[in-house]
Amino acid sequence: MSRFDVAIAGCGPAGLTFALRAAREGARVAVIGRPAAGARIEGASARVAALLQDLGLDMALLGPRLARAADWPGLTSTGNGEHLIDRQGLDAALLDLARASGVTFEAAQVRRLVPSRGVVELDGGGECAAALLVEARGRRAPVGPARLRGPATVALAGFVGRGGGPAGSFVAARAEGWLWRARRVAGDDWVQIAVDAADLRARGAGALWRALAGDLAMPATLRRTGCELRLSRPELEPGSLVLGDAAVAMDPLSGHGLFWALGSALAGVPMARAMIDGHGDLARRFHRERVVETFYRQARIGRDFHALAAPGPDAPAFWRGRAAWPDAEPAKPDGALAGGGSALGTSGRWMRRVIVQNGDLAERTVLATTEAPGGVAFVAGLELEGIAARLSGRVLPGLPEFAARVAPAASPRQVQAAHDWLARQGFAANPFPGTISDAIQEVTS
Repeated sequence: MSRFDVAIAGCGPAGLTFALRAAREGARVAVIGRPAAGARIEGASARVAALLQDLGLDMALLGPRLARAADWPGLTSTGNGEHLIDRQGLDAALLDLARASGVTFEAAQVRRLVPSRGVVELDGGGECAAALLVEARGRRAPVGPARLRGPATVALAGFVGRGGGPAGSFVAARAEGWLWRARRVAGDDWVQIAVDAADLRARGAGALWRALAGDLAMPATLRRTGCELRLSRPELEPGSLVLGDAAVAMDPLSGHGLFWALGSALAGVPMARAMIDGHGDLARRFHRERVVETFYRQARIGRDFHALAAPGPDAPAFWRGRAAWPDAEPAKPDGALAGGGSALGTSGRWMRRVIVQNGDLAERTVLATTEAPGGVAFVAGLELEGIAARLSGRVLPGLPEFAARVAPAASPRQVQAAHDWLARQGFAANPFPGTISDAIQEVTS
């Protein structure tokens, strides 16, 4: 194969979305991989639908947004809905879009990525050379140092025939694990159960299927996959990116898998630009901060959801272990950030982070709050550090004074949006914190 600007290992949503965006920016892109075998159904949120529409996907592929019900302690319904997507159809449509955008596709098995040489080695001895390599093979990708994973969990899934009742999805907690049933407008129902890996080895798939799925016959073709949350690649090697499940593999209970795949691919474009332009340090920092933060946020949200099904010490073992992992830290810390940052005031913390600004990576001062623990640099196009220079040590004034003294050059719509956001963070009652530079000056003086 010819030398490319970018070579991507893997042809799922993360790799193909990244390929699309990179090719549309003028890069010469190759995708190497074999589409996953076997039909399966996945749920997609409204956010996923919006991202796919923005890529140019035919929205008929998603089908209607259907209700999602729940049988879960403490919940009567999830209160939302989802599109039930045929993953084979989605992957094929994304591949067609990528090819139409000029992406070269090679249906081959990837042996390994060698960033030091700038090549993707293929089974059988071939190579694909590129300036930047991208790992997007999902859970099959090699893991890196400092990897973390939740309690080992296995998903068993397949088609079970057409059931009665309205189309939609249903999630339920059972003693030995949880079940998700997806009924599309047409076609067989898809059922997935999630069980502890050790329990599966001890009891077998048949016994656990009967325990969780009741009278539903076990599918003739049963798909088995590991499905616990994993932090697989917290660090990047020079000359390579890691996207989607290859970086952080989502627990399907979160319903966050497709959104993470697409979101990490879109975030990968400015990372790739930074690496090609010689700013690999920014890309590596951005990756580390983003994936570690995502992993712990998803782990703690999942812990709290599992805890609803584990109300006490007599709860089944599946739920007890997952209700205590990974730690006791809150899922949404009150203005605090894992990993540090100076505490400046009672309503937020300032820290230096790498962000995407105007399509490129840049290091900026960001404010972390309860609503945005990862930090925010701009609100409605206004720089928060500039607001801090005018508001430091004071509570948020009323809208007219805010417009006149804090954001005099902003449009009325910007002023209203920024004022509303600051009020939601609690700054109408608490003084706005000074910046990191203010704190350094206080310490040195």
